[in-house]
Amino acid sequence: MPVDAGTTSHQPDQLIVDLLHLEAVERMLDDFGIVHAALAPDDRDELLGLARLRDLRDADDDPVEVGELLALLREKAAADRGGWVPTIGKNRVVDAVIGDGHKPMSLPDGAVQESGHKPMHLVSGGFSALGHKPMSPGALGVLGHKPMDGGQPEPAGPADLPQPVAGHEDAGRGVRVGVVDTPLAPARPGTAEHPLPYRSGHSAFVRSLIQREAPAAELSVEGVLDARTGRADSWDTARAMLRLTDAFQPDILNLSLGCFTLSGGPPLVIARAIERLAPRVLVVAAAGNHGALPYLSSGRSRRSACWPAAVPPVVAVGAYGTADGRPVMPGWSPDLPWVTCLAPGVGVVGAYLTGEVDIDGVHQTFQGHARWSGTSFSAALVSGAVAARTIPGSVTPRQALDKLLAEAGEVRPYPLED
Repeated sequence: MPVDAGTTSHQPDQLIVDLLHLEAVERMLDDFGIVHAALAPDDRDELLGLARLRDLRDADDDPVEVGELLALLREKAAADRGGWVPTIGKNRVVDAVIGDGHKPMSLPDGAVQESGHKPMHLVSGGFSALGHKPMSPGALGVLGHKPMDGGQPEPAGPADLPQPVAGHEDAGRGVRVGVVDTPLAPARPGTAEHPLPYRSGHSAFVRSLIQREAPAAELSVEGVLDARTGRADSWDTARAMLRLTDAFQPDILNLSLGCFTLSGGPPLVIARAIERLAPRVLVVAAAGNHGALPYLSSGRSRRSACWPAAVPPVVAVGAYGTADGRPVMPGWSPDLPWVTCLAPGVGVVGAYLTGEVDIDGVHQTFQGHARWSGTSFSAALVSGAVAARTIPGSVTPRQALDKLLAEAGEVRPYPLED
């Protein structure tokens, strides 16, 4: 269902229920005098094994807040059934991981900004490391976080892109990479009268980074995040993940998106989707851009887990830039134990929108490329690098990931070594 822009962390009048426990939950809701909308076909998903109860209302026809209802249901179930509680949860809101308020390309003091990178190309006996070409140094912004407001793209040109590497054209051949993100934006350019929302270019940017690493891989984008807000709820996101996997049969699934919970555990719907996907596909997800939040804000802090990245066995990807030629994690990239690896994520250059683009009320002109920072793009680079090393029938994506991390080139195991 649509999710408005803002800081809403969940759909307040919706309850997610395991199908095996649906009858028991319905009986308890009847006991409380709580009703909900009739289950539509989209409210029941056999692949997830879950149902979504919408428009929860009490006996006075007032909306019911799902957080309070969860506590009541669990308390009643435990009391009536000897401690047993049903599998229930909130319908969390998922965001594109495009900046938790960091200013574009900001790094710790003394760090150097960088532009796009060279693909991890084939050389004799294997792959060489990526090489960044440095931009001219400039003044670096100070990290100033506001939840999901910032990390905006800046215009870039074709000259900022790395040169294609000879012999790299076949990397990823026979490998399928799925992307769940914003819908691909229309080809028409934005105009002053009808500018394009800047988040609508997120999927094209992510896709271009995967293609840079694995030009011969087959890609499919499933658009679920709203092009204007970059948001969707976890129900729609999880169903999009399974729908794409079922139809496209990807080897690798890139998720440059995430959500948070105050409880510290993963959202029921997202965890269930990963459980269903894990045996079939390597899932690579952005670790989030919330590492410098000074305090709890909109349901997250710098110590919060970002889901699905923190759900095992998802490959959780953080970001790094460079300072004095050494890799350095920017403050906004989470420095937490569930992070798997790090990849370039500061000032990355990729394909983007054309024409007038609305960036939070300010119009800016783009010519098909942008420079952008965030773990969204680190994740995309890892997905592409894994695809480039995967050989159908010989090297699995998991084996390719192990090889990539053993190389410790531009994709580095977490934590960074001194």
